[in-house]
Amino acid sequence: MNIEYIEDFIKVAEYQSLNHASKLLNISTPALSKRIKRVEEYFEGDLFYRTSRGIFLTEYGVLVLSKVKIIKSDIDELKAETSKNGDATIRVGLLPSFSLYKWAEKKEALIQQRLSIKIESNTQILLDHLHNGDIDVVIGDITATENNQLYSKVLYREKYMVVFPRTSDLRLSDSIFASNLINEKILLLNPPCDTLSFIQKHLSKTKMNLEHKNDLESILASVNAEQGITIIPQSLIIRVESMNLLIRELENHSREVGLIAYNKEILQKVWSILSEYIV
Repeated sequence: MNIEYIEDFIKVAEYQSLNHASKLLNISTPALSKRIKRVEEYFEGDLFYRTSRGIFLTEYGVLVLSKVKIIKSDIDELKAETSKNGDATIRVGLLPSFSLYKWAEKKEALIQQRLSIKIESNTQILLDHLHNGDIDVVIGDITATENNQLYSKVLYREKYMVVFPRTSDLRLSDSIFASNLINEKILLLNPPCDTLSFIQKHLSKTKMNLEHKNDLESILASVNAEQGITIIPQSLIIRVESMNLLIRELENHSREVGLIAYNKEILQKVWSILSEYIV
């Protein structure tokens, strides 16, 4: 059993709901269910019984919960002690857009500040790494998490941009709103995808024709071939500027990119480093 599954078990026991716990832990409900199954297999017994009203601890589960809470507390104390070591390298996970937009010119200077870097395609994958203990801090979309155990701090705000071919009727509009996109084929990355999460959260009432592709290059090539449009964060515009495409702001919509971590002291330390070089 992975040691990270201890928190999963505790959260499910506290909230008596896989759905609620999965949202707080920023993992899918099926993935959380599999983790709970691994915990039960490790302890060789049923820790929960399931009903239409929720998921509840068995008598054996109550015993296991009381013990693993002590273990979790000891682990948290140990991690806090080791993180106080000022010479320790801080593992930072970040988005490709941040890497291009804010990181590239300062990379060497920041590495000298003992930051190790892991780049992933979207915030959800980074949050999974954070939850699993693979990284210490995420630089991603702050609105992507609802976990009240996480600390966060905004680095910058950026708009969402609509990218479309020069033949599109969108060129006739000075301002583009979500309602203007109803009849458009919108090309996005395969889920999980930050822009898709943004659309599902903020534009769910606007019916949109979405099609998914494997990478941004494929999306932009399709837009260039007049096979649809796309929506991307402003920081990725650098990938588009050399192409014969039009770019407009999506009115009234933006996102906050910032630091996300379980440890407030580590978050503040990374904030201090980045503030000197980037913010």
